[in-house]
Amino acid sequence: MAAARGARVVEPGGRELIDLFCGSGAVILGHAHPGQVAAVREAVGSGATVSLRHPREPELAGHLVELCPGATHAALFKTGSEAVHAAITTAVKATGRRAVLTTSYHGWLLPLGELSDLGGFRVERLDWRSPALAARVAALAGEAACLVVTPTTDTVEPDAVRAVVDAARAGGAVVIFDEVKSGFRFAYPTVSAAWGIPADLTVVSKGIGNGFPIAALLGSDLLASTETFSVYSTYASELVSVAAALECLRALADGGYERFARNSTALYEALRDIGGKYNVGVSGVPTFFRLDLPASLDSDDLCRRLYERGVLYHPLDQVLVSAAHGPEEIERVCAVFESALEA
Repeated sequence: MAAARGARVVEPGGRELIDLFCGSGAVILGHAHPGQVAAVREAVGSGATVSLRHPREPELAGHLVELCPGATHAALFKTGSEAVHAAITTAVKATGRRAVLTTSYHGWLLPLGELSDLGGFRVERLDWRSPALAARVAALAGEAACLVVTPTTDTVEPDAVRAVVDAARAGGAVVIFDEVKSGFRFAYPTVSAAWGIPADLTVVSKGIGNGFPIAALLGSDLLASTETFSVYSTYASELVSVAAALECLRALADGGYERFARNSTALYEALRDIGGKYNVGVSGVPTFFRLDLPASLDSDDLCRRLYERGVLYHPLDQVLVSAAHGPEEIERVCAVFESALEA
């Protein structure tokens, strides 16, 4: 793509497509948000990296701490992968244990296999859909440094999540919520906060940057213990992304999240109704959902049909929109979706 504006991406030849990928969830306000563009232009003129901390770095950290219940400290990074790895390192240092319990993908710094060793971590991958998950976590938690919870379209029952978290905490494992994608999208500010499930450490990223590379690790006394070892990133103080994040948070609080949630809910309900006629399901919650396709419908083929009709959709991801996806875009997506299913 050559450019992106609002709810659309633009091909090199000038053709526009309505974007249902949104940078894998990194764009929450819309592409090239005017307020963010202005903030970034001003920041560039001040120098990108000023050798020591810029005053806006603690400003951003403080704002995130205010938004997230229970957090008293924040460390900034450039990617969610970095921040999750720092969270796991913090848990390992705090507990003296090496096992990491997880049910999902946490970035390329952790392996994808079921059971792997990386950087001294023993990664035990569990199935979130298993009815015996809480019992399995209870059996492993006594030797685990942490449980990493990632809210997804499969984790929509707060009581089930709470049972797993309680099992981990009872065994002395640190509870980490990986909200790189779910934070400020699935729920505002985080799923952990919205569901009243305390996390020892929380990672947010995509929802605070609107496309710019920024992540934050939030915590309380446990994160303060990192004074004895370093989780600092050279580019944590890089001013452009910090300025972009501050403007993103301001815009979300000033009606941006409500517009996003309204748009996403409207599309969720419309696609659910249309899909019901073609045996296509919609799972998750209105602000964080995916399409469940029948075996007879090839996902790549659906993706191609949508693309040919002017909609960019990733078959392996959620259906992702922004505050810029208004009624016009939603109406067009629904018409294209039904046309693609009929083809």
